[in-house]
Amino acid sequence: MKKKIAALVLAAFSAAGFLAAAPASAATEGKFPPYACGTDRYGILFGEGISLTCFSLPTHSRTYRVVAHCASGSSYWYTVGHWVPVGFGPSAAECHGALLSSAYVAGYHVDDF
Repeated sequence: MKKKIAALVLAAFSAAGFLAAAPASAATEGKFPPYACGTDRYGILFGEGISLTCFSLPTHSRTYRVVAHCASGSSYWYTVGHWVPVGFGPSAAECHGALLSSAYVAGYHVDDF
């Protein structure tokens, strides 16, 4: 009886993990950056980073930043880059992992101001 209850509890936790992971994975970006923008992914110790340089944006914005969708195992979070004027230097966001679980950039989007 104890084994059945333990298996049922484990199944409930597994189902909760799959349901919690679905919205974060649906928020990933497409394969290509926005028009007039260039991206570069780079590796860091136990993680990955993304830098984005934009020369124009679809809206009439003066500044932008990249927001990385980070993932490591079943954990998902966002990391934001610095605000950068359009046409100047890249905005970079880095996903930092831990010793036993490295993080990666699952997707990204651009905030403009």
